Parts: sequence; C-alpha cells; structure tokens
Amino acid sequence: MSGPHAVGLTVHDDLLAPGLFSELAGALAWVPMFFSRRADHDADAHPLDGYSFYPLATVEDKRNDDAQPALNGLDPALACVRQVWDTVRRAAGAVRLYECEFTANPFGSEGHPHHDCLVPERRHLHVTAIVYCNTEWDLAWAGETVLFDPQGDITAAVLPRPGRVSIIRGDPLHTARGVSRTCPLPRRVLVFKMWAIAS
Repeated sequence: MSGPHAVGLTVHDDLLAPGLFSELAGALAWVPMFFSRRADHDADAHPLDGYSFYPLATVEDKRNDDAQPALNGLDPALACVRQVWDTVRRAAGAVRLYECEFTANPFGSEGHPHHDCLVPERRHLHVTAIVYCNTEWDLAWAGETVLFDPQGDITAAVLPRPGRVSIIRGDPLHTARGVSRTCPLPRRVLVFKMWAIAS
C-alpha cells in the first residue's frame, strides 16, 4: 500500500522545540496516574499485564467524535499539551483526534502486541503519535516501541529518547517493550490517537 494511508513509521527527533519539551515533561510529572489491568478491557491481554495512565482527552464515539474540544478544555497548567498537539497535528497531516493519554510503565509492567483500532477494515485510516516524555534515557534501559509485520516479525524498533516523536500510520501490530531491571524510571509517553481525514 502506498499514499497517505500506508502502513508506516516516521521518527522525529527535532519536532518539538527544546523549551516546549521541557515544559511538557515538567507538567506531566504532576499528573495523577491510574492503574489498570489490560485484561479488564482487552480479552487477549495477560491477566498480570497492567499499566499506569491518565486520560487527558477522549470521546464516547471514537469513530466519529473529535477530542479537540476536550483537549482545549484542559487545565491551564497543561497548556503545553495543546501546543504539542498542534505541532504533532501539523506533522501528521489531515487528522481528527479521538484520544490523548499519558502513560507510565515502570519495570515489571510489560506491553503486549496490539492494534489501537479494533476494526481491521479501518486500520488503514488510523494514525498514532507517541511523544517520549522522559528527560533522560539510556540505551540499556530498553523500553522500545516495536512494530511487527503481518507474519509477526519485527520491522522497526524505536528507543524512547527524550522529546522524540513517532508517528505510526496504518495501525500495524505494535507494542511497548518493558524497561530493564536497571531502569530507575518509568517509561513515560504522551499518546495521540487519530483518524486520517480523506482529502
């Protein structure tokens, strides 16, 4: 498949201005987190698979509604999230946001291979942007975002470098690998989930 709805990955290390990234990392450090077992809402998830998250903006009807108004209504202390969204949206092209979530995965919190879109025939329209929010990251800490092909082989792995942004199109099978035992920090990411809008 080719064109604007092709399955693919772009990685941006200079998309966010350093000042904006510093402001984002500082603001998100104060966001309260909830703990969830993935098995509570994903029948394929392992019962011990859990993660910490905070839903910043979401909608009831993910297929048709726009989460932009909810994002605009965030507390002023999180205004930087809206600024990051504006930057990500320009890089992603014509898209409609349906969810923005902040997650934090410490050692022992494993990701699992999944699709963000549960409707296979709509995956070609799906776009996910991941903003890596840790202010430091060591190669030995692992925590890569891993993408798979339809045969289950790894096609890409992205280290969560500070301020890096990954934009994933077409919703390939993917996962966040767990961090290593030596990692002293949770892996923090800001995730925007969107639909590509046909031009």
